[in-house]
Amino acid sequence: METAAIRVLVVEDEVLVAAEIEFLIAEAGMETLGVAISSEEALTMIEDHRPELVLLDVHLADGPTGVEVARRAAALHGVAVLFMTANRRRLPNDFAGALGSVAKPYTEWGMRAALRFVAECMRDGGATRPSPSSLELAPAWAKKWFVPETGHQTH
Repeated sequence: METAAIRVLVVEDEVLVAAEIEFLIAEAGMETLGVAISSEEALTMIEDHRPELVLLDVHLADGPTGVEVARRAAALHGVAVLFMTANRRRLPNDFAGALGSVAKPYTEWGMRAALRFVAECMRDGGATRPSPSSLELAPAWAKKWFVPETGHQTH
């Protein structure tokens, strides 16, 4: 029996970056529900479409509001959030409830590896291997997904 594709919302205000991410999402066997460019649009789309995963830039068209979007998405809807950011220091120690982050600029290989790992963990309920080096996993999610200690985790 084939499992349904993981439903993903992309929150990214750079059009070319969003298009590339959509391609990588499809390549990972996931389904893109849409692209939001602002926090307001992201929260509306999360409410309307109930994605299972949100790929979220920290700095959006309406300012550095990605952290607040992550907190609300995780708290209100139980949505898994993966940050994409050029500045990890903008993220709080608890990752605002997000599962982790991928550093920008990312490589296609790095984002592809992170998406595949996240998809496997979401599908299987946990990790069967260490997380890829491109993914900085939040400690709470590493514990939830039973990521082996040799996995790439945050300090």
